[in-house]
Amino acid sequence: MADAWATPLERVEFEGASQRLISGGLIRGDRIQGDRGYVVLLVDSYATRGIEHACTSSAFVTFLNRRSDAYGALVFLAGQTFVDPHRVAAVGFSAGGWVTLSAAEPNSFEHFAPPSNLRFRAAAAFNPPCKQAMARPGIPTLIFIGALDDWTPAADCSNKIASWGNDGPPVELVVYPGAHHGFYYPHLQPGMTLFDHWVEYNGEAADNASHRLHQFLDRHLN
Repeated sequence: MADAWATPLERVEFEGASQRLISGGLIRGDRIQGDRGYVVLLVDSYATRGIEHACTSSAFVTFLNRRSDAYGALVFLAGQTFVDPHRVAAVGFSAGGWVTLSAAEPNSFEHFAPPSNLRFRAAAAFNPPCKQAMARPGIPTLIFIGALDDWTPAADCSNKIASWGNDGPPVELVVYPGAHHGFYYPHLQPGMTLFDHWVEYNGEAADNASHRLHQFLDRHLN
């Protein structure tokens, strides 16, 4: 059981348009926040656990704890006067995308202790390892992935979504031709080999994903 109310976050930082390392990848806060009135809380699951590299076995074993981090982040946001607790979405990148899909599962919040009516209302995952995903999301979910991703293959997401069937909230998959893992991160230009996988920024895919993400959040949070 995850007692998300018991342990306060040790460190909280609020930033404007910035770049931060999160969930095994870089997220540009300005891409999501912009002038749309969104609050962006970036959760660092690694630094407080002494993990320097997100793609190692020691980082992998923290996965179950990271889902509790997502719950704790939701509880923290719900306590802020400038946040509507009924309009919060989970957005994750790479390994963080796996956390996002896990937190979106229908029974996910049964692990809350004490019970709570807090829920994420939508989820968006960039380059997630779909093969590791379990139950079909119980909230509207949007998945972005590159057709040339050799780290978290697009075929794994297509197969997983097909296995889930069509019952339940919408699950949409967007596959970008010519895009690799990490296509959303501007610092990956030129591309490079990382842990034997090719990662590379793709401006066209990133811009389209930002547009689609804004539409998705506007549709499901407003």
